[in-house]
Amino acid sequence: KQWYQRRVGEHLQHYYITNLIEEMSTTLTDEQVRKFESDGYLIIEDFLKPGQCDDLKRKIHDVIDDYLNLETHPRTLFTTYQANNAKPEPDKHMMTDYFLQSGDGINFFFEEGAFDKETDKLVCPKYEAINKIGHSLHTDIPEYKAVAQSETVKNICRALKMSRPVLPQSMYIFKSAGLGGEVTPHKDSSFLHTGGTRLLGLWIPLDDTDTGNGCLWFIPRIPQGTPLPLHEPERG
Repeated sequence: KQWYQRRVGEHLQHYYITNLIEEMSTTLTDEQVRKFESDGYLIIEDFLKPGQCDDLKRKIHDVIDDYLNLETHPRTLFTTYQANNAKPEPDKHMMTDYFLQSGDGINFFFEEGAFDKETDKLVCPKYEAINKIGHSLHTDIPEYKAVAQSETVKNICRALKMSRPVLPQSMYIFKSAGLGGEVTPHKDSSFLHTGGTRLLGLWIPLDDTDTGNGCLWFIPRIPQGTPLPLHEPERG
């Protein structure tokens, strides 16, 4: 079970995420494999070199400049929480055709509050207004494809005995300070409906993170197969 801590401070955090589904460089040690199987997560130090992180952050600005036309782009917001303890409802962004058709392209999802309600103009630079870009960076952008399909990733899959891994999606997540809503505790596999097939998520921080600037948090040792409600888009 993986979840974000709500952003705090004045730091902009970046995550590049790629998920791997198994149709049911770095190599993990036997001890690392045992820890992953026991705790359900594993931290791999120096997965990327600092220069690679900087290159990926620079490239994402190019992606925004090349693909995002604010004059025509839908104002699709990314939200995962319900205010004031309201009765749970489907995430709003999941009910849009733009989201449902985003699996095989470069798509942008904005933070709540990114646009002025009266003027419909951005209240901040476009690079800070975006919550995430998805869901096919690993096929459409060579720099991200190189990471997602690297020998390091392949070696991790082999060590975890994934015989036929498939890349269904990838995302670049921005953690802009002072903008957007809370991401509530959740399990990633409840968003990707795999039919019981194993799901492995790789979260690659491109900035140094800690508990003071909105790092990723985990709940370890959640038993495999623990049932959680699936997130289903509802459309009227």
